[in-house]
Amino acid sequence: MEYWAECTPTTTLFSRRRNKVQEVPMRPVLSLVLVALLLPGLPALAADPARGEARAAACAACHGRDGIGVSDEFPNLAGQKAAYIARQLRAFRDGTRRNATMEPMAKTLSDADIEDLAAWFASLPPCPEKQASPSRPAGTDEGMTTPKTAFTQPVFVSMKKDGTLWRFPDQARWQAGPTTLYDAVTPDGRIVATTIPSRHQVAILDAQTGKRLAVLDVGKDPKGVKMTPDGRFAWVSNQGSDNISVIDLEALKVVATIPTGKGPHNVRFTKDGGTAYVTLQGGEGLGVIDVAARRQVRVIPVPGITGPHNLDLSPDEGTAWVRDFVNNVAVVDLKQGRVRKVIKVGNGHGGIDVSPDGRRVATASIGSDFVTLIDPATFETREVRVGKGPHGIRFSVDGKWLYVTVTGENRVAVIDPERAAVAGRIPVDAFPFWIALSGNP
Repeated sequence: MEYWAECTPTTTLFSRRRNKVQEVPMRPVLSLVLVALLLPGLPALAADPARGEARAAACAACHGRDGIGVSDEFPNLAGQKAAYIARQLRAFRDGTRRNATMEPMAKTLSDADIEDLAAWFASLPPCPEKQASPSRPAGTDEGMTTPKTAFTQPVFVSMKKDGTLWRFPDQARWQAGPTTLYDAVTPDGRIVATTIPSRHQVAILDAQTGKRLAVLDVGKDPKGVKMTPDGRFAWVSNQGSDNISVIDLEALKVVATIPTGKGPHNVRFTKDGGTAYVTLQGGEGLGVIDVAARRQVRVIPVPGITGPHNLDLSPDEGTAWVRDFVNNVAVVDLKQGRVRKVIKVGNGHGGIDVSPDGRRVATASIGSDFVTLIDPATFETREVRVGKGPHGIRFSVDGKWLYVTVTGENRVAVIDPERAAVAGRIPVDAFPFWIALSGNP
């Protein structure tokens, strides 16, 4: 299998009049840029690509060290025009272009930072030479067979590109929508739901037969979906509209909308269902929601990380483990409302899961090729290489197995956490993204 950036040598612009993409000669475009640069009154900043390279370390988690996106979820920046990059960064910084991930990152940039970053990415080659990746991840056996005991209950995997849900171990495949992202299953294993961000919808399916029970409109850009502990409701984090949609799974309709802080990404309920914590990827921290009142009551700041992304709770529910969008995990004391520790992990965003017995924490990193295992007592880490682009991650209910979606190689990896080694890898289709199973929300 090979991985490389797809490169398009021609320059295209979007024509509003014709409502289609058309080829534009380079000379007029260049002339317009030169005229703009020569206009009086525009400040000229001396951009420094070297400074931009240093500042771009935070960008590498998603856009790659060489400016090539770590997955097809992120655009390539290498070779892009500096003026265009600078304009977009200013739009994110000023709030005229909305994105819950980019806005908080851009707000930290000065005008000089923006010009330096734009110069750095513009200086990179847009189409690196094709390089063949190894046919299998280092340290794993291509011929290994996944142990039959690895699946003691149904495990549901969302396929981002083709909109299907796969159920393991029987590998049943069900069409949920044109695309899917996050998924969740009720505690009794009866219903599975998945978000469809491209259409601002959620699909509800029968987890036994795969029958699509409903497709519901929710807020803008829905990301995470979680079931309440009693199995009556699904909560959908609408990152683009700063709220949560509450779906009644019996009536199959949205019954409430809860305003949150900026950029809600995913939710985790306490066992009694009384409190929900939501990651606010817009940068505010961890929102605390009174479930009965359906109201966000406060925000716990999470300094030291960039864009709170996914989360899980310790078994005693005194600690939240918060994965950010870049390469950090924050250990948050929920009683004191403070960060105890920030742990460096792999590049890029990913899921995070605490084993049911609380002995281990595991997080994936889509910009890397490994999963990080964390000892909650000592904060020591171990890396398990699984292949390019791990993202979704879940322990089995008994804690004996760890399931991981490997987005860049279209596989589901099964890890033996006791040995910290890959025990099996299952080929799948179309960008496996998230993992859900009943008993481990």
